[in-house]
Amino acid sequence: MVLRSLIVLSLILCGMTDLAADWQEYEARYAIYRNGKLAAKAEFSLQRLTQGQWVMKTESSGTHGLARLLRLKDTESVEGQLDDGRFRPRLFTHHTRVAGIDNIWQASFDWLNRSVVVMQGDEETKMPLAEDALDGLSLKLEMQRRLREDEDNLTFYLLDEDEISEQKFRLLQPEQLETSLGCLETLPVERVRENSSRYTRAWHAPELEYITVRMEHGKKGGDHMEMRITSLTLGDKSVKPGIGCVSRQTSP
Repeated sequence: MVLRSLIVLSLILCGMTDLAADWQEYEARYAIYRNGKLAAKAEFSLQRLTQGQWVMKTESSGTHGLARLLRLKDTESVEGQLDDGRFRPRLFTHHTRVAGIDNIWQASFDWLNRSVVVMQGDEETKMPLAEDALDGLSLKLEMQRRLREDEDNLTFYLLDEDEISEQKFRLLQPEQLETSLGCLETLPVERVRENSSRYTRAWHAPELEYITVRMEHGKKGGDHMEMRITSLTLGDKSVKPGIGCVSRQTSP
């Protein structure tokens, strides 16, 4: 359960720039905690390949406790381009390694014929791209776009290894959040789960191009996983820490 929670958290991470406006290369680093104790780290990057072509990469690895003992490592990457204001993935790859055992799968998107082919080992599965289904990373890019455009629709369709599932989110009240980058105004988003004790929440910072600065995932009465941003570089500029929330509230 601990390993699955770490992997799920790494899949949901989403520190992206605003693709619909001005694409910027970036690097973001996060610390991942399990029940308040440091367990892993995560790194994100968005890079330009050629004109109009971009690649996003994530890497999470265990640094403490059981995650470190089992040498947990989870990497993802997606290549794609902007199409009418939306990111369209071309090739998505997910590689998980636990205790020396690898699990790798890839998804190739064909938007012209609206189909996707998933490869895992020698097994191949072809599915229709109904409802513009996306991989986990591309889905987060689309979340960024909808938040920026203030769209009401926060329903998405997620491509997994062997299925496409619907995911619904709701926007919560704006919140000031204390982070390593200072006090930030954020837009919290929560996944809607009916009759479930599980929860997933993410805090997006509009002043930092809607990147995710905190993430929570867990089960009531069970493990609580939390991701917190530790550093951010947008373009060629490192984001310097600002003042804290207490100082902001007491400043004239």
